[in-house]
Amino acid sequence: MIHIIDDDPNVLSVLTEILESLEYSIQAFSCPVNYMQYASSNDYHAPKLIITDIKMPRMSGYELMRKMAEARQDLKFIAMTGYHDIDDDCKELPHLFMRKPFPPQLLEENVHRLMKDQ
Repeated sequence: MIHIIDDDPNVLSVLTEILESLEYSIQAFSCPVNYMQYASSNDYHAPKLIITDIKMPRMSGYELMRKMAEARQDLKFIAMTGYHDIDDDCKELPHLFMRKPFPPQLLEENVHRLMKDQ
């Protein structure tokens, strides 16, 4: 299971389509705050990998990764950003950074690498 969190519906749709075509099970979320509420519910199904945008309203991807890493040390993260200013304090949080836009092949390679390490 892979969870994708991004406030851009087009990014969510494309990433979901790509990863589902590779036969990964995906859950997509457009709001990090809603994702955190889901993560603390009894309905939560923990993923092996979280792919999250960095710059989002209400909660950054950095904050989301910190909170999720505290709760579950076994999670892997891919952080995505279209910005060039990456917070030095948070570079250790994701296992991989991907700069938007990126080719589908790079997504496939990075997801495969992290999923097989599980």
